[in-house]
Amino acid sequence: MICYVYKKFGYKFFGYKLFMLFRECLCFNLGKAARKLSRVTGEKVSKFGITTTQFFLLIALYEEEGITITNLAQKVALDKATLTGLLDRLERDSLIERRPDCRDRRVIRIHLKEKALRIKEEIQGLYNEINSRFLSIFSEEEKEIFESIISKIDNAEF
Repeated sequence: MICYVYKKFGYKFFGYKLFMLFRECLCFNLGKAARKLSRVTGEKVSKFGITTTQFFLLIALYEEEGITITNLAQKVALDKATLTGLLDRLERDSLIERRPDCRDRRVIRIHLKEKALRIKEEIQGLYNEINSRFLSIFSEEEKEIFESIISKIDNAEF
């Protein structure tokens, strides 16, 4: 769409008209909101020396210790290649370790190390605080509508 806009209107189009196009673009607006929430979250979690994505990985691992890489990738909606890089950094920082499954050595499970367990309560508390803060701007009805919209987008086949 942007390429079409550029070809049709050239650089003169950048400004108000482009703003109006973006204002109506669901993908742009969801991305913009997600970047804002991610930035705010990143500022909060930086004191632990982790990124926003690593923060959510730890939350998922606290919920299911010993999860397989495949299941973790599905849970956090990341491809295995991206997840592998993130896990490499968490392992380098002594927060997790990878261990082969005791029944099938081809399967790798992710386990939390002592360092991650020591900050578990703080991380989970911060997760609850951040989530509550973000949701506090919505009424109960708006929360239900928002969850319904996000669910529809998530489950839609495009």
